[in-house]
Amino acid sequence: MGTQPGSVQTDLTVLVAALPDDPESQTVLGWICAHLTEVELVPGQAPGSTGAEGPGGQARVAVICDDTALAEQTELTGTPVVFVSTTGVPPTKGWPTARIRSLHRPGWLPAVRHQGVHQAGTVAPPRAARARNGRGALIRLAVPEPGGVAAPGGTADSTRLLRTAQNVLAEVADCPVFAVHLYGPGSARATEAVSALVPGAAVYQDRDPAAERALSDASLLVSSPSLTSVTLAQTARLPLALLPPLGAHQRQATAVLDSTDAPLTVLSGDRAHRTHEAEALRRALDAPHELAHWADTAQQAAGDDRRGAQRVARKVRQLLLAPM
Repeated sequence: MGTQPGSVQTDLTVLVAALPDDPESQTVLGWICAHLTEVELVPGQAPGSTGAEGPGGQARVAVICDDTALAEQTELTGTPVVFVSTTGVPPTKGWPTARIRSLHRPGWLPAVRHQGVHQAGTVAPPRAARARNGRGALIRLAVPEPGGVAAPGGTADSTRLLRTAQNVLAEVADCPVFAVHLYGPGSARATEAVSALVPGAAVYQDRDPAAERALSDASLLVSSPSLTSVTLAQTARLPLALLPPLGAHQRQATAVLDSTDAPLTVLSGDRAHRTHEAEALRRALDAPHELAHWADTAQQAAGDDRRGAQRVARKVRQLLLAPM
């Protein structure tokens, strides 16, 4: 009997996991999982656990973003792994043992090939939000878990970055902060503090569908540094400003983005540079499609169709269909 459209095959269990302290890793995993709706997805376990277990026993396949230790252990238990490096570069500690190794590296980055690694291209959100209304700035703020190695200051660090954006935007006419999208494991804890800083603005958490709608209402995206932020700005046809990096993961993303000539504004958090950065934002608002045109052109030249999430999902299905 065939599977009905939209139904979940509970005999096909896929373990899914990403680095718990990296909001970007979790974002890419979520975009991949959006294309695996026909199988049962089971959240991954921490390194050191005894196996990749689902309700019906061991998972058939695992898709793991960036967590090399968990990928190694999961392969050792006999579960084949699709490992994805979401950073645009190979893992710092080297590629783990995995049945399939895949690299999320958008075509607007310089081309790099790695032997034995599947080139996913751009992993994009499952639905493309196109900006229409131009209500002001949407701030997309990554909030790691308080006390974690990614950002020991937690909410305090995140609110400091929010003030950085507010201070620059205060010098940009007609671009108020109308919404803040908090994503990452510390987003729930930060909501109250952030709401107090931006009275009158909507504050969204993680995968709230309203955050997607807010993107379509924006005239500017201000974001924690990440590859996915460029993709969101590109698909929405918005100018992009990057906040200062918070923690090791964002510093790595900043270094990768610095290797491009992307037309985006980088906010330093330095008061001495505030007027210059505000001027850069005004120029960007006058040419709102510049980043999108730049990324489109580079991706077309690289043969990148922004279907990286679907390609990774297809690799997962191939392993599910392989003989046990």
